[in-house]
Amino acid sequence: MTAASLRAIRIVVSAASAPARAGLAGIVRGDARLELVGEASPRELGADRLSADVILEERDGGGERARIPTVALVDDPRDAWAHALRGDEEQGPRAILARDASPEEIVAAIVAVDAGLVAVQPRVLGARSDADVRGDAERLTVREIDVLGELARGVPNKTIAGRLGISEHTVKFHIASIFAKLGVSSRTEAVTQGVRLGLIML
Repeated sequence: MTAASLRAIRIVVSAASAPARAGLAGIVRGDARLELVGEASPRELGADRLSADVILEERDGGGERARIPTVALVDDPRDAWAHALRGDEEQGPRAILARDASPEEIVAAIVAVDAGLVAVQPRVLGARSDADVRGDAERLTVREIDVLGELARGVPNKTIAGRLGISEHTVKFHIASIFAKLGVSSRTEAVTQGVRLGLIML
């Protein structure tokens, strides 16, 4: 194993209540891959985060977009995650989980975002009704529809970024948002759903 693979992921936990912070801290302390380097309320979340690799926070509202990958625990991840994940690559949150997420799910999300990935619980992307999908599809932004059109052309993210004048990482966030709103898990499904809903034409 390399030295890099042995380093602990430094975590700052944040929650409004002391019991919630203690619970999150306990999860961090319970995994040898993680190192707790700070605890803070949302108001106090400041200097401590600078020493962190990942912030683990329980949030009630939108919260500050810290320029550190963040795992956020919220009441309704299905509604929150796609909106929150949009933005540039350096801004959190990169994972949105339900408040009742298991310790295993929380640790997996931390490891994923530390590796530069976006994490979401499978149940958030589970089966949805046509009415749900259609309602969310109507909320696709103009830029997301542009990206969906490029997906229909079968071009890679780098090409999409060049054509639309945005970063490749921003393309990834738009695609994640499109997947969430359309209730799909692949580019092919997104294009198929986009055509079915009249968002794009082939």
